[in-house]
Amino acid sequence: MTVDGQTVAVVAPAGVPDMEHVEASIALLESWGLRVQVGAHVRDRYRYHAGKHEDRAADLHRALTDPRVDIVWVARGGYGSVYCLRAVPEAVPCAKTLVGFSDATALFGALHGMPNVRVIHGPTLNGLATRHDDASRDSVLAELRGERPAPVPLQRLHDAGAARVEGHLAGGNITVLASLAGTPWQARCDGAIVLLEDVTELAYRIDRSVMQLREAGVFDGARAFVLGEFIRCPLPENADFTLHDMLVDLLKPHGVPIYAGFPIGHGTRNHAWTYGARAVLEGDRLVR
Repeated sequence: MTVDGQTVAVVAPAGVPDMEHVEASIALLESWGLRVQVGAHVRDRYRYHAGKHEDRAADLHRALTDPRVDIVWVARGGYGSVYCLRAVPEAVPCAKTLVGFSDATALFGALHGMPNVRVIHGPTLNGLATRHDDASRDSVLAELRGERPAPVPLQRLHDAGAARVEGHLAGGNITVLASLAGTPWQARCDGAIVLLEDVTELAYRIDRSVMQLREAGVFDGARAFVLGEFIRCPLPENADFTLHDMLVDLLKPHGVPIYAGFPIGHGTRNHAWTYGARAVLEGDRLVR
């Protein structure tokens, strides 16, 4: 599959992007042969959002319904996508790919499973060209092209006796997933290999979010958990446990394997993956 000549619509449904970083990423996309158009309100600012709620939502709706747009790329995470979820159309008229992560996790619940829509968990334009590494950039281009990635070696944290696990990929940012619990856009993880990451959250806040997801039934039916990076997520002073210890305690009641080491998150490594794609965990590797 080629991306040459496809059109990208840049949208900012959440936080205020750094346009210098976004422009650098746009130049990168153009070097890949993509045509780029920037949403009307991407450069706006309203409090801590990239413009007023109705304007951000209008840009998203327009990009999802415009038959000339092939790829909808989120400019930045932060917070605010939840305000735009009711603007997601009931149907998308032609094939679209949405790319984003972090706060864009809120969009996954609204778009995943919709005909004509593919969702890629990958770098936003606020960091694609300037904050992530070459491997992350290569991964999102490969994902757009539909290329099969190399298997990813993982660290097994909890062995539930399964030598091989198959499922579809789901998950995203823990805090955003928890914020959607009980809403129409609550994630569904039945049959899923659940990939999780977070940023700038104290350990007890991650604990609270995971407990909310557990008690809301979001993780019911999950087949495995795979942890990404947790950037600037400090433990209490003098803690005698690791963040992985805490997460294993929280997730092991589901009775499925738990792994760590998948290169996603808010650090330099943020490899792209397609929401809902089939994957296998075998030999402590994730194979897609």
